[in-house]
Parts: sequence; C-alpha cells; structure tokens
Amino acid sequence: MILALFVLLGVALVTAELLMLICWGIYLFQRRFSIVDIGWATAFFFITLIFFIIGQGYFWRKMLLLIIVSFWSLRLAVHLVKRYFRQGEDPRYPRMVKTWFANHRPFFQAFLLFTCQGAIVTVLSLPFLLICQNPLPCFDTAEMFGLFIAVVGIAGESVADWQLVQFKRRAPAQGECCEEGLWGYSRHPNYFFEWVIWLGFFLMALPAPLGWLSIVSPVLILYLLLKVSGIPPAEELAVETKGEAYLNYQSHVSPFFPWFRRNRKNESPLNTHLEE
Repeated sequence: MILALFVLLGVALVTAELLMLICWGIYLFQRRFSIVDIGWATAFFFITLIFFIIGQGYFWRKMLLLIIVSFWSLRLAVHLVKRYFRQGEDPRYPRMVKTWFANHRPFFQAFLLFTCQGAIVTVLSLPFLLICQNPLPCFDTAEMFGLFIAVVGIAGESVADWQLVQFKRRAPAQGECCEEGLWGYSRHPNYFFEWVIWLGFFLMALPAPLGWLSIVSPVLILYLLLKVSGIPPAEELAVETKGEAYLNYQSHVSPFFPWFRRNRKNESPLNTHLEE
C-alpha cells in the first residue's frame, strides 16, 4: 500500500513538473511569471485524470472525484487565462522571485519558481490519490459531507472571482477598493473559499486507508495563503497602489474568514495578526 502510494505520487510529480516546464518555456518567450497560475490550475486536472485511470479504488468514487476536480480546476484555469491576457503580468511574482531566490541568476530564479510549484501541486494532490485508491464500494458520510463542503467552496470561489471581474469592468476610480458582495465580508474571499475546497477534499479522502494523511493539503494551502504567496504579497501591493483607501478597507473588513464589517477599535487579535 505504502509503496503504491509513493509510486503514484512519483507519477504525479513527473506530470506536474512536465506541465510546469512547459509553462517555464512559455515564460522564456513572454517573460511573464503569471503563466505559472494557469499551470497550477490545469495540473490538478491532469493528475486527477491519471489517478482515475490507474487508481485501484471504487470506480464511481473515482468518477465523482474526476467530475468535481475537472469542473473546479478547468473553471479556475479559464478564469486565469482570461486574466493573463486582460491584465498582463501579476506584479507580485517578480517581487516574490527576487525575495525567495535572490542568490540565484534571473534565468534560474524562474526555473526554481516553476519547479517548486510543481512539487507543491504534487503534495496537495495527496487527497486525490487516496480517494482513487479507496476500494470501499459505498460512500461514507464523511465523504458526502466533504463533497458538500467542496461544492460550497467551488461556488464561493466562482462568485468571488465573478464579483471582482464585474467590479473591474466598470472602471472604478483610482484607489477604489472592491467591497461588493463577498468582498465586503472578507478582503480575500477567493482565497478563503480555495481553502474551503481543500478542506472538502480532505474530508472526502478521510475514510480511505491512510486518509488522515490528506490533512496535509488544507494545512499547507492555509499556510501558503496566509503566510507566503497569498495574502502578504497581495496586501503589500494593494497598500502601495491604493494607499489610504486600502488602509481604510483593512480597518473594517476581515482579511480572510468572512465576518461582519467592524470598527477599528473592535478589531480582533486574529485579524490584527493576519494583517501584519
């Protein structure tokens, strides 16, 4: 069982890295790091498809997983492709690359960014592997609850992305912050619902043999969103480009977990910590 998991994870790693190397090749021509986001989204589809084909688990469980992951990853990929051509380079990536890989040459900095993303995708895909290896011919209550949570997360992320696109389409004034819909309850509702999706995948994998190992996925994605590539660089850029308007937005809207709007004096220690 353990050997089979390592072999399948190795296949997933090769798949993810091949996709990221293709994205790296595109980067070399266009010099835009944000192509990595498209590779990130599509990698989950191809990895799940491979697990569906070679996994030894219950067929209809594998089919259900393939359907939900396909809808989630391909919708996200389409959204990111549109953003890639509409907005150009994401200014966060050049900053992150210079910070993380400052001791390497620019050519190798990009290579490290893309290959590291491939490794992270592989680790995050652990729930998909465990689900596709689960032989039980019936669905557990935890699986159904996890499916519900994942669907809620996908719906929430889709709505948040749509609301932000609609806000930008109406050409807001310089420095204006999006506070429409979900963005009035969380400064990063798309990130929050992304984490919810992975929480759902963890619950779907939990009844499988060694399913508890998949807790690594929601924990890892939460750490990345709160401390690494999610909120910190997004907030830093927003403060620089929107100034006082964004500082005011920070003062009364929760950074991650959706919550009621607040006064600065009523800000919770959790929110203060996340803004630092």
